[in-house]
Amino acid sequence: MRTITCALCIVMSAALSMSAKNVTGTVIDETQQPVSFVNVVLIADSTFIDGKVTDDAGRFLFENADSTANKVKISMIGYEDLVLPIPADGNFNTLSLTPSSVMLGEVVVKANLPSTRIKGNAIVTNVENSVLATTGSANDVLKNVPMLTGSNGNFSVFGRGDAIIYINGRLVRNSSEVGQLASSDIKEVQVINNPGAQYGADVNAVIKIVTKKPVGEGFSLSAYTDNIYNKWFTTTEQLDLKYRTGGLEIFATGNFSHGKNYDDEYILSTTNGKSVLSMVSQESVSTTKTAISGKIGFNYQFNDNHSIGAYYQNDYNRGHHFGHYLNDISENGTLSESSTSDLKGWFKALPCNSANIYYNGTVGKFSFDVNGDYMQTKDNDRTYQYEQNQFSDNRNVTTFNTSRNRLFAEKATVSYQLPKGSVLIGEEYTNSRSRNDFQNPEAILNSEETDVRESNIGVFAEVSQTFGDFSASAGVRYEHVKSDYYINNRLADGQSKTYDNFFPSANITYSPGDFRFSLSYSNRTVRPTYQNLNGNYFYVNSILYTRGNPYLVPSKRQDFTAQASWKYITLSAQYSYTKDAIVQVYEPYEGNDRINVFTVTNMPSHKLFSVFVNASPQFGIYHPSLSLGVQEQWFDVEYLGQHKKMNSPIFTIQMNNTLTLPHDWFIEASLWWRSHGDWKNWAYTHTLSTVNLRVYKMFLDKSLTVYLGVNDIFNGQIYKANIYSGNVMMQSNVNNHGRNVELTIRYNFNTSKSRYKGTGAGQTEKNRF
Repeated sequence: MRTITCALCIVMSAALSMSAKNVTGTVIDETQQPVSFVNVVLIADSTFIDGKVTDDAGRFLFENADSTANKVKISMIGYEDLVLPIPADGNFNTLSLTPSSVMLGEVVVKANLPSTRIKGNAIVTNVENSVLATTGSANDVLKNVPMLTGSNGNFSVFGRGDAIIYINGRLVRNSSEVGQLASSDIKEVQVINNPGAQYGADVNAVIKIVTKKPVGEGFSLSAYTDNIYNKWFTTTEQLDLKYRTGGLEIFATGNFSHGKNYDDEYILSTTNGKSVLSMVSQESVSTTKTAISGKIGFNYQFNDNHSIGAYYQNDYNRGHHFGHYLNDISENGTLSESSTSDLKGWFKALPCNSANIYYNGTVGKFSFDVNGDYMQTKDNDRTYQYEQNQFSDNRNVTTFNTSRNRLFAEKATVSYQLPKGSVLIGEEYTNSRSRNDFQNPEAILNSEETDVRESNIGVFAEVSQTFGDFSASAGVRYEHVKSDYYINNRLADGQSKTYDNFFPSANITYSPGDFRFSLSYSNRTVRPTYQNLNGNYFYVNSILYTRGNPYLVPSKRQDFTAQASWKYITLSAQYSYTKDAIVQVYEPYEGNDRINVFTVTNMPSHKLFSVFVNASPQFGIYHPSLSLGVQEQWFDVEYLGQHKKMNSPIFTIQMNNTLTLPHDWFIEASLWWRSHGDWKNWAYTHTLSTVNLRVYKMFLDKSLTVYLGVNDIFNGQIYKANIYSGNVMMQSNVNNHGRNVELTIRYNFNTSKSRYKGTGAGQTEKNRF
């Protein structure tokens, strides 16, 4: 009897183990993007068995699911429910949600996602169905995203520096493109402050803008005008046209801007050499600029899995600047030189041509992305400076500089979807050339032609996997860089370099419910810009020149990041160690102690620690967002024969407030403040702040919006800083006259976001131009 009982137990146990299985799948939205926070419920007919929510990658997993469950119900407010039978193997692979709105009178009930949350190694800010969707353009949205500062398509990430921007996976090549995107078309913004292997090794941070699904066919139009007045007017006009039919989309954009700005600067520099030279300089410069750009392209979507596209863009700008300079030079306390200078300058960028072509496709579990890019620019600059000297002869200084840049680039990636993760491999190749022809007819400075030719081959691989509440990713990138430097058409061996480097990266995320925590590591490089490599001298005054440094080597940086989010609170802590840091310095001009050259050089190391916290709650019609940040460096510089420590921390405060009033009225008030402190060998000696106020209203069923605002109300954007280098200390006070009144009008007709899926190639190389 005991034998029969044991046999029955074994058979029943085997049957139960065979019936138990994992139920898994990935949920995506209408734009093929994974969706987190989706409710997934196991049911037996109509009886609830178990429930979960999808993770950052849109995945769900029921381990050893109850054998009585025969269906899953997938639901998320704003989308149609899915009720599906469980496959025999339990694997749903990919499930696609269909948008749906539940109309209650005139109120649309939509999803209530956290405003800011951790998603892998990114901090994600939700824009759709939030007050950010009404702010105007993508520029206005990014100004309100935690950790970001900047304007006009140029943004930096706190503790990381300048970021590159993607819109729907397409690299932004012209900063004006960010202002061309309406905030109402944006779904979310992802800030990656520790990029992985698929990004160039010299990318500091990444901003990814994801837009909403395109709706409607036929003709659509979007137009806006932005007008700013401080002392003069600056205006920007733009028109976007699209036509859709079936899978074909044709688009065109035209942009025109014209304006004038001015700034004042006061400089006091002291050089301690054989004698003590002091220079007091007062500068006032005004610049007038006109820019015109046009873009035309198409994309064709064969089906949900395959699309191709291409575009061509042409940019042209020209302008002039006028400056007035007062310079007094004292030696050992006695005035030895006094001069006034009038400068006239003209600049013109001959048409800048850029183009992109792409293919994007999915076959089974494989996804393919192929891009090719071309860019060509030519800039002409000429200046005429007339110096009137009290103690020496008057003189003219004339300079001509022509720069030409050219780039070819391509990038291809292949990804494979695993049951609980993915594998991505890819390669990227860039070939660039940057030429500068500098002429000084008076022979005060050396006339010289420089030419930098560079090729970069990169291959990379990344793998990501989910383990319950944990997800992890790891990758490595290899780059081979060959850079040849020519002076007057002769190869300069000392300035020509070849590099071979590996750049690993890793991330792990823990996300049990509302709380999310991630740790990231990456090994990166910071390559000099082509301007920093330019060995030509540029004239400032009789004792000060500027130039780049062709002997610069790339910096190597180790980045460690910890991030956490809970409900409406987000925290980020970062530590960076940089070897061969690129720093601005003063050096004597070819052995002449009386003339200083403001240039750049490599210093042994730079260490930086930063902490950032943001809270973005909501109280009815009031939407506040408060951010606090602090960064401290470990850095010292040689000054007057000693090591001067530059370790004072810098604190920042950012406060954004929005009131949503009846009848589509909105009021915005924002504050940004930065304390004094040290950055490399610069000491910020004065606080910096800006206070902005804006009111706007929507008309014509929200298709027309009028914005009226005042920026930098208290004129707090006055920079005061000291730089220490060798035997030179320079104090600089700059007033950019940022206070202005701004009127913007935006009109949309049958608009929707572009289907263009080109991701671009060689973006970091374009940024170096």
